[in-house]
Amino acid sequence: MREPSISEYDKFAYPTAVYAQTHPDRLATISALMGLPAARIERARVLELGCGDGNNLITMACTLPDGTFQGIDLAIEPIRRGQETISALGLKNVTLRQMNILEAPADLGTFDYIIAHGLYSWVPEAVREKILEICRGHLAENGVAYVSFNAYPGNHLRDAVRRMMRFHVQQFSGPQEQIRQARAFLKFLAEAKTNSSHWHDLLKHQFERIEKYVDAGFFHDDLSPINQPFYFYEFMDAASRRGLQFLGEADFTDMQPPGSDVGDEAAAVLREMEQMGLTAREQYLDFVKGRSFRQTLLCRQEQSLDRNVKPECVFKLYAAADTVPVKLDADPAAPGPEDFRRGKSVIATGHPVFKSALIFLGRVWPRRVPFNELLEKARERVGRDKTTLDSDRGDLAEFLIRCYAIGFADLHSYASTFVTEISERPMASPLARQQIRKGPVVSSPRHLPLKIEDALGRDLLRLLDGTRDREALLKELGAGVKAGSTPIYSDGKPITEPQKAVELLAAQLEPSLVSLARLGLMVG
Repeated sequence: MREPSISEYDKFAYPTAVYAQTHPDRLATISALMGLPAARIERARVLELGCGDGNNLITMACTLPDGTFQGIDLAIEPIRRGQETISALGLKNVTLRQMNILEAPADLGTFDYIIAHGLYSWVPEAVREKILEICRGHLAENGVAYVSFNAYPGNHLRDAVRRMMRFHVQQFSGPQEQIRQARAFLKFLAEAKTNSSHWHDLLKHQFERIEKYVDAGFFHDDLSPINQPFYFYEFMDAASRRGLQFLGEADFTDMQPPGSDVGDEAAAVLREMEQMGLTAREQYLDFVKGRSFRQTLLCRQEQSLDRNVKPECVFKLYAAADTVPVKLDADPAAPGPEDFRRGKSVIATGHPVFKSALIFLGRVWPRRVPFNELLEKARERVGRDKTTLDSDRGDLAEFLIRCYAIGFADLHSYASTFVTEISERPMASPLARQQIRKGPVVSSPRHLPLKIEDALGRDLLRLLDGTRDREALLKELGAGVKAGSTPIYSDGKPITEPQKAVELLAAQLEPSLVSLARLGLMVG
C-alpha cells in the first residue's frame, strides 16, 4: 500500500470552519423551491469531498444523529484531528477518510447530498473531473450536489493581484514569511502612487480584502499554486457532460435578478433574458453582477424541475427571522403599514397577517416555526375569520418567499435540534462545550461559527452539560469569580470586590442563559 504524501494542508492547517450554505437543510430547502423533493434531512446520507478536519461534517452529525456522514481529504493531519474529535464526542454516524479523490473506490456509496466546498478551483483538472464524476455516480435519484468555485468575470481582478503576489513570494520560503511578504507587497503597490487611478483603487480594494483574511485562509486561497476561476458556462459544460444539471445557488438571494441598482433599460433587457437558455441567462447575470464566486447546486439531468417558485412549496417548510418592529408597540391589527428591521435591512408591510407573523417570528427567534403554525398564530392575533384562510395561506407563503429572496427571513426544511426554552438543568451543544475549551470560537447547532467574547459566557458554556441546575451553576461560577478567573463587569468596568461580583453574577446568570439560547447553542 502506497504511503500517503504530505500536503501543504498538513504543513499549514486550513482554518476550522462550518459553512451554513453547505448544510443539507439549505440544499433541501432550495431543492423544494425548485420542485425537486429531496431526501429527508433527519436521515440524510452526506459525503463531503475535501473535508479538511471534518468540522463541517461533525457539526452536522451532532445535530442529525440519524444521518450518516462521510468525509474525504488528501491531508493526513486534519483527518487525524477530526478523528480525535469524533472519538471524544462518541459519534457513531460520521467517518473521515484520508484519501486521494482520484482513488475514491467505486463502492463509496450512494448519497443524498454531496458537498465540495472550496475545492473545485484549487485542484488539477483531473481532480475536477473526478469531483463531477463522483457527484453523478454516487448521487441518489433526488440527490443534490453542492460545488463552489471562483467565478469570472469578477475574479479577473483578484486573479491579477494573486499572480503578482505569487511572483513576489516565490523568492521566500515558509508559509508565514510568504504571507508576510505578500501582504507587505500588496500594501506597497496600493500606496505607491499619490495620484489616484482606477488601477490603484483596485489595488487598495484588494489590499482591504486580504487584510480581513486569516493567515491560513489567505495562504491556501490566494497564494495557492492552483486557483482557477471559471465562467459559469464553462462549469456547466463540464457538469452536463457528466449528466448533471443546474438546480440553483445555495444562497437564494444569489438567484435573484439585479434589483433597484440597475436602470429601467437594463432591467428590461434582463427580463428578456428569461427567454434564453438557463445557462446563458445565468452567465449574462454574472456579467451584470460581476460575480466572483458561485455556490452552485446540481442534480441529475433527468430530473424535472419547476423554477417558477410556487406558494405551495412553502407549506411544508419552516420559517425563522429575528425581525423586530421599528415601533416596539406596533399593533399588527391596526390599519396602515409598519416598518420591520432585520439587521441593517428594513421593510414595510401593511398586511395584518404579515405584520403579525414577523412579530411572532422575532419573539420566538431562533426557533424554526412550521408554516401552518405560523399561519395560525399570525391569523389568531389579528382576529382573521375562516373566510380569509385560503387567501391568507397563499399570501403568507408568497410573502415568505419574497422575504427569503432578500434575506429578510430564513426558510428551512426541518425543525432543528436546538431549543429556545431553557430547562431546569440546561444543556448546551456537546461540540460547542468541547470547542470552548480550546478557544472562543464554537460551531453552533444552527451551523454557524460563533465567537463567545466574554469570560462569563465561556465559563458558563463549559458547565452546561445537563447535570447542573441554576444553584449548582451559580456555585461553580461563583468559585471562579472569587478566584478571579471569571471577571464580572458592571457598566463595562470589572468588579474587584468578590461579594459584589457574586451578587452581580446571580443577576447575570439568566440573561446569559437566554443569550446562549438566542444564539442557538442550547440543546436541552
